[in-house]
Amino acid sequence: MPFADYAIFIVVFLLAYAWLGYAAVLWTLRRCFGRIGAPYPAGMKPFVSIIVPVHNEQDRIAAKLRNCLELDYPPDRLEILVASDGSTDRTEAVVETLAAVDTRIRLLRAAGRMGKSAAQNLAAQSARGDILFLTDTEARAQPDVLQFIVSNFADAKVGLVTAAVHLTEPADAIAKGQGLYWRYELFLRQAESDLGTLATSSGQALAIRRELFVPMEECYGDDCVLPLDVRLQGYRVVQDRRAVVFDGFPHSLQGELRARTRMVSRNWTGTLSRPEILNPWRFPGTAWGLVSHKFLRWLTPFLLVVLLWASAMASLSGRYVSLLFLQAVFYAAAMAGWLRIRAGRQTRMFALPFAFCLANWGFLLGTLRALRGERIVTYTNQPATEPIAPE
Repeated sequence: MPFADYAIFIVVFLLAYAWLGYAAVLWTLRRCFGRIGAPYPAGMKPFVSIIVPVHNEQDRIAAKLRNCLELDYPPDRLEILVASDGSTDRTEAVVETLAAVDTRIRLLRAAGRMGKSAAQNLAAQSARGDILFLTDTEARAQPDVLQFIVSNFADAKVGLVTAAVHLTEPADAIAKGQGLYWRYELFLRQAESDLGTLATSSGQALAIRRELFVPMEECYGDDCVLPLDVRLQGYRVVQDRRAVVFDGFPHSLQGELRARTRMVSRNWTGTLSRPEILNPWRFPGTAWGLVSHKFLRWLTPFLLVVLLWASAMASLSGRYVSLLFLQAVFYAAAMAGWLRIRAGRQTRMFALPFAFCLANWGFLLGTLRALRGERIVTYTNQPATEPIAPE
């Protein structure tokens, strides 16, 4: 068999496994073995410290704090720590105004711009809670979120709990494509959680036992390294489908691409900074999940390049011509979607090919940044979709 044929077979197998096969295996295993440690009924009331890192969030911080104060949780078992990462606008003034009205709110100031992870570390050091609940200013939680999340800690084996984040979906191509992608991602995470192999979380809303919190390196994200640290300490990571948090996402090509690139770069370096988690003898399920769920997906653009090259080589001898043709049609559809967006028109049938290619372009750039050893410590938040003025 010619080398190109071998390459096509291997690449098609890896792509099919990464995007379809792994999900099918998870679904089958969950149906066969059920869920490990089903969520407990709400009832536990440990002291909770909500940690909100901010940098120049004057338009959103008041609404975020009101959302935190409206959570259905005993007021005397709750504190809200706002860690200002060198804010230069009115963010700190807004927080101080609200803190004067409700003493559960405390403002912590970082010494200059240090980055989100450093601000979270600062808040964790000052927190009084048994449970640390980390959340972002953009996220809006349902009132019962804390009740559901905290109830999982009745299981002594659970170390970290993440909410099910639902994205708002305005009628544009980026939102539609990435909305479908995110629903698929939530399914994978929920299945891994039910099987006890989950090792990732959503930074918009995650809770961790205080004694398991390991100060984060400034260049890594909480959604990546905190679950890994919890698994390395022998505890489980859980996604609770009952705990619902809403969040938005960038509505521009540049914003989506920057977010995807940043996420992939930080997750590559963050995951590889904990090589023990990839030991299949110690963490067989988690290691398998990280390779299948993360690594193979992030390597997809490289696999697609190999597939295109191998198909072109094989087509010179009259083999796999239809496969090459299908790839050409798919990429042409993605290009048509891009051109329609630039022209301000609806992408219609081209939405999914375009969104898939945009995501993989982000995977490519993020992987290359990780290979170059670039470290992202600080970054600028996207503007709010609907800015809410502080009261």
